[in-house]
Amino acid sequence: MITVIAALAGLILGVRAEQRATREEKHAAELSQKSFAEQVDFYRTASAVVVMNGNPHPAEIRIFLPGRRLWWDLHSLEPCKQIKVPNESLRASLRARLPSAQVTDEDLSSLWLEFQDPGGRSWARTGGGALTPSTWKPASLEHMVDLRESWNKGSEDSPICGAP
Repeated sequence: MITVIAALAGLILGVRAEQRATREEKHAAELSQKSFAEQVDFYRTASAVVVMNGNPHPAEIRIFLPGRRLWWDLHSLEPCKQIKVPNESLRASLRARLPSAQVTDEDLSSLWLEFQDPGGRSWARTGGGALTPSTWKPASLEHMVDLRESWNKGSEDSPICGAP
């Protein structure tokens, strides 16, 4: 009887240890996935949107206005680089592509950043800095502006990677 009780206790302890190990592995995997996302950020100044990639891998990035369903495709941002997108360039690109759409400073204050990590997972960062998983849906060409302007090719070193 004691042998049966000891075997049962050993079985229960073994199952619990395996469950704990599985939870710890899952948590470590989530942290690893999120670590890439934590290194991509953006902020607004009075005249521009600054997008930064602090990772050792490129990131596919776009900025969007969720309420208006308007997208600006920034393409791939190099590792440890940032770009400054002048507000007027956002407006000019939008006018050129979608003449009927108008964007105000108030609209630009609600910009979000959406990007993909090397594993194909998608993330969104709100204007307030909150990070959340997202579903990378192809932007409707009807509502997307493709930003291939010269400022998009002129990246600078990102302070996220220790640049001044």
